[in-house]
Amino acid sequence: MEAFTNLLRVWPDAGLHERQRELIELMMTRIIDPKTHHLVLFMKDDWTPVGDEFSYGHDIELAWLLVEAAEQLGEAALIARAKAEAVAIARVTAAEGLDHDGSVYNEGTAHGVTNANKDWWPQAEAAVGFLNAYQLTLDPKYFTAAQRSWDYIEAKFVDRKYGDWYESLDRDGTPKRRSKSSVWKCPYHNSRSCLELVERLHGLIGDPGAPAK
Repeated sequence: MEAFTNLLRVWPDAGLHERQRELIELMMTRIIDPKTHHLVLFMKDDWTPVGDEFSYGHDIELAWLLVEAAEQLGEAALIARAKAEAVAIARVTAAEGLDHDGSVYNEGTAHGVTNANKDWWPQAEAAVGFLNAYQLTLDPKYFTAAQRSWDYIEAKFVDRKYGDWYESLDRDGTPKRRSKSSVWKCPYHNSRSCLELVERLHGLIGDPGAPAK
């Protein structure tokens, strides 16, 4: 869906437009649980859910990507649905997926957190996802959540000596001894987060020099 969003920016093909609409509908009717506003992570071929774990990082990441995808299509009804779902996801993530310091847990179920460690990418996505919710609602609690996400990143994830971000931290904020780059980790989530935050914050302060997509 994200790839199609960006492709549509440079190639507004009618067939691609329709495929993107289908993907967005699948996200909102099959991938997102309408009762919990969590993503269903794994499913059988007939869409039957497999397992019951949530990934808080994937939840809050989809929240802003869903709005971006719908806005690129430009269909008012679909945009309204995507925005409502994005706010619902942000609300649930804030209520269930945040530690006391504003960082995002890795995983949980309906019974609570099952993996209290902190990986780099959910923090990056939370900063954008909560700022997106603030842009949609102007509710200051979402701006605060975004700011706390970024504060945690700067305090715990950024490696001031060797650069880049640590991959994973224990719940107490201690970095785990892992590679900075691997088949799993690259500067994708964190660099994208920085670019998104700069653009969105420029937009909020009304900067005429803000970059445009």
